[in-house]
Amino acid sequence: MSSESSSYNSTSPVKLVTHASPLAAMAQKPPSLDEHGRPKKRSKHNKHLFHEPAKEKIFNDSIHGHVAIHPVCIVLVDTPQFQRLRDLLQVGPTYYVFPGASHRRFAHCIGVSYLAGVFVDNLRKNQPGINISPSDELCIKIAGLCHDLGHGPFSHTYDGKFVKILRGSEPGFDWAHEHASAALLDHLLESNNLMPTLEKYDLGPDDVHFIKELIFGSPADAPKDWVWKGRGKDKDFLYEIVANHRNGIDVDKFDYFARDCKHLGIPTSFDAHRLMRFARVLKGPDGKTQIAYHEKEAWNIYELFHTRYNLHKRAYQHRVAHAVEAMLVDALVAANEAIALTTDSGEVVRMSHAMDHMDVYTDFTDSIFKRIEWEAKSNPKLVTAKKILAQVKRRELYSFIGETLLASGGKGEADAIILTSLISRCNSEEEKRMFQEIMFVNRVKINYGMGNKNPVDHVLFYLRNDNDTGGYLSKDQVSCFIPEFFEESYIRFYIKSRDPVHCRRAKELFRAWREAE
Repeated sequence: MSSESSSYNSTSPVKLVTHASPLAAMAQKPPSLDEHGRPKKRSKHNKHLFHEPAKEKIFNDSIHGHVAIHPVCIVLVDTPQFQRLRDLLQVGPTYYVFPGASHRRFAHCIGVSYLAGVFVDNLRKNQPGINISPSDELCIKIAGLCHDLGHGPFSHTYDGKFVKILRGSEPGFDWAHEHASAALLDHLLESNNLMPTLEKYDLGPDDVHFIKELIFGSPADAPKDWVWKGRGKDKDFLYEIVANHRNGIDVDKFDYFARDCKHLGIPTSFDAHRLMRFARVLKGPDGKTQIAYHEKEAWNIYELFHTRYNLHKRAYQHRVAHAVEAMLVDALVAANEAIALTTDSGEVVRMSHAMDHMDVYTDFTDSIFKRIEWEAKSNPKLVTAKKILAQVKRRELYSFIGETLLASGGKGEADAIILTSLISRCNSEEEKRMFQEIMFVNRVKINYGMGNKNPVDHVLFYLRNDNDTGGYLSKDQVSCFIPEFFEESYIRFYIKSRDPVHCRRAKELFRAWREAE
């Protein structure tokens, strides 16, 4: 037997070391006391305990694979305000046409945050001395994560249609979902007491202000009373990563193009990772820093904008998706006065004003349509809204009558004038009144993101043999296949009826109007 073995004394008492579980330790720990010796009450702004993770977390994303997310971003994700994105369809009513497009804004926002980090990494690799601080990088990741917090039910159905119908004529009303994203970020940080967590990573109030500016993208798109501070000298390029209002090339599009194409079943040849690999920061003619790309990436950039066009042409602006959207908007309008949303203080708020109360907006998601159906069982004021939603489920949609393509650059007359012109061809006053009630115009614009302008004209390029000098490329220097026009506009007609007689007569009126035009 070895000396080590012989040293063991079987008769020696064995000292047992026990390890109390964390829960047991918490139970044994005395509560903190106030100045009167009573247990302290939990702050109303910290109703839930959000523990700061010790390290980043890995998400298995359907588009980007296994992606690492910063610890601060994880803290933001694990809040009610961010989790609401699980209940917001990414493509809204388009899902009713493309059944595979059931993906949510939750995954999209995580993807944008990840790509924002990839973009910064590539800029650093290409230019090791680039002026991007760790705080700048973290702000960009958070902006990517939170840029879509402010979307309402069915995304642009609420933001761009319903709200404009009910509040578009209000004096001084100027609202966009990006404004709600900034407001909801404030509510998220305050209600979950997360500023101390941000401060541990050297982020303070000025950084939160910067994050909101990254979400807005430019001073012109910020709220009217917003004080634009910027990020300092030579850092204008930072605003082109998440929401690029100079030319539209940003990680928001990189993610939703790839994500939507996959779930919609629409192919794309644009390569975002290749484009980021050839990104550099240069000074443009205006003296401000911009993100520039290698000249050989010009065609890849055109593929980016063609992907945008293709998604709108084949999916987002689909005529059936627009019929569904019109019905969902009508249901919301019909239910607006009957659905009572309640703030934490007990104030009753209508759906059209939910964005003015972030405690209400936190729970305001696609589920509102289920609530309308449920409350309609006992509230007769919701009968109309319930009927419309039931029609959507039975595929009894508003009938598409026809569409006409406007001449390039033409806006056509106002919708009301167009509708009046078409209805004037009715045979009787009774027929006119009927079609005035059931017919409506739907206007569609499809472009590269800048109206009838070529966004690539606003992209800075550097040459093969000169990485430090930027310039612009004309489309003639890229390809002979670049389009001459960059926007097309359609006028569509629908009627709120499935009656074959009404549909047939409406199509006759449409053909007569189109031939006369």
